[in-house]
Amino acid sequence: MTASEITSGGKPFVHYHAAHCETGVAVALFRDKGLEISEPMIFGIGSGIFFGHLPFIKMVGLPITAYRAQPAAIFRKSAKRLGWKFATQRFRNADKGMEEMRRLLKSGQIVGATTNIYWLSYFPNRFRFQFNGHNIVILREIEGGFRVSDPVLEKPVDCSTEDLIRARFARGPLEPRGFMYYPSIINLHPDLRGACIRGIKDTCNMMLRIPLPILGIRGIRYLARKVINLEKTHGFEEGCRQLGMIVRMQEEVGTGGAGFRYMYAAFLQEAAQLFGSAELEELSQEMTAIGDVWREFAVTSARIIKKRGGKEETFAKAGGLMLICAGREEELFKDLRDIAVKLKS
Repeated sequence: MTASEITSGGKPFVHYHAAHCETGVAVALFRDKGLEISEPMIFGIGSGIFFGHLPFIKMVGLPITAYRAQPAAIFRKSAKRLGWKFATQRFRNADKGMEEMRRLLKSGQIVGATTNIYWLSYFPNRFRFQFNGHNIVILREIEGGFRVSDPVLEKPVDCSTEDLIRARFARGPLEPRGFMYYPSIINLHPDLRGACIRGIKDTCNMMLRIPLPILGIRGIRYLARKVINLEKTHGFEEGCRQLGMIVRMQEEVGTGGAGFRYMYAAFLQEAAQLFGSAELEELSQEMTAIGDVWREFAVTSARIIKKRGGKEETFAKAGGLMLICAGREEELFKDLRDIAVKLKS
């Protein structure tokens, strides 16, 4: 869905409803400068797909499970591989951060910003939670606030100045510190094939070659074993609380469902058309099927938590589904790595 807007410089801006905030903002900034590119393509070129279970970083007292690359990495990598450069800024002082944003808006430049979704009151209360990685586009200043293009919404909205300051300078894990970004060097004729290959190879390395046991395919297996034993090690109630957090990160923070696996499948499908590759098309279908297994894991986990599955829905079954995902993803990324080498040659 699209909606037309006007920036502070009087330039038309078309708001697109996206699947994910960071890729949605990246697409908006690219399109604003004249480069038409899809959200899945940005996600794949930017090596967005990933997995990590981070017991040392906690949200509401529970370990974070990440199904994508760290915040800001997707737009940074995709920009570099497309021959663009983005100016980025963080601030220790909120007043200086807001002053610089206003200066850019007055110059006609729209700005991407990282925020904490909890303080964005244009979201209904049921959708607000403490998360310091939500990206939005600031279009212009209005009376008492700012006009905002939030890519996960259907149309632009107004955000009060007070809310935006709180959201941009929220404390806690991965605090944004007023982080904002905008294109500084523009390339309207990028090497799209080369960018895809570099993105694919980087993704395969991250999923297959990082030696730490909590990251990549190893991380999926690590967490799967932990899930299998959750009830034994933490008891049923606490086990459900931790399992619920894993699913929440997969299905809510992992916008689009199945921990971004469907979005990566869409990227592989676009890449298959770009290269005329039947092998990439097959891997796109396999990634979609893997996403279905991740979804089955989420449904099984929900039944465990709500005590609706009887004896058939167990922590062992949930963890077993994760192990299936790990095995199938390992084979997929090995095949994808081999295909990338052939495409480059």
